[in-house]
Amino acid sequence: MAAPIRFVATQLSRRVYPLWQAVSHQRKLATQLQARWNTSVYLQQAQGLSRTSVVRCEAEEDAEGGGSEESELPVVTWEESVSYLRSSEFAERYRGKEVWWDYVRNHKGSVPPQKTRKTCIRARRISTGNPCPICRDQNLVVDYRNVELLQHFICPHTGEMENVLRTGVCQKKHKLLIKEIEKAKDHGLLPFAVPHKEYDYEEYFRKHPATATDTKTG
Repeated sequence: MAAPIRFVATQLSRRVYPLWQAVSHQRKLATQLQARWNTSVYLQQAQGLSRTSVVRCEAEEDAEGGGSEESELPVVTWEESVSYLRSSEFAERYRGKEVWWDYVRNHKGSVPPQKTRKTCIRARRISTGNPCPICRDQNLVVDYRNVELLQHFICPHTGEMENVLRTGVCQKKHKLLIKEIEKAKDHGLLPFAVPHKEYDYEEYFRKHPATATDTKTG
């Protein structure tokens, strides 16, 4: 009697267990599909809201006549920059120090990077939260005629340009500083020392027996 019951139980288990696996698999798939559906619906709603807000902002800006250029950096001429360097606002902000004196760059870890960032401004907008000393102040215009600003980056003792790791300016502004400083020296706006070299003029005399001329007179 026990053998037929065991046989029936075995047959039932062989048929019921695959059905139970199939049902559990279907439930799992249904849960995953529902989660994906909810996520897609949320993303569509978020995109719709963002597009609506963008359209609304653009419409408001167009209505005001400002356009999207309000968030861009204003264009400052070198004459305005010279006036700013001579103003009380500049003196109060920098307190007689160089424009890069209080700049500290944020970096990960305890070892500072050996190179500054490539640039701080992209598409006329500041692309970093800690711009370099020149990019953070829109009134500092690097130009060979703006001598007072260029002197902030020239060592008063050696007359050489300060190290970029000391000033912290980005690579784009550093290259521009090198170009404008050399241009200011060419125009005579910045002094520079020409190294003195001693020449041995005897090397140019014709004293070699093969090239010497006969100075004897008959």
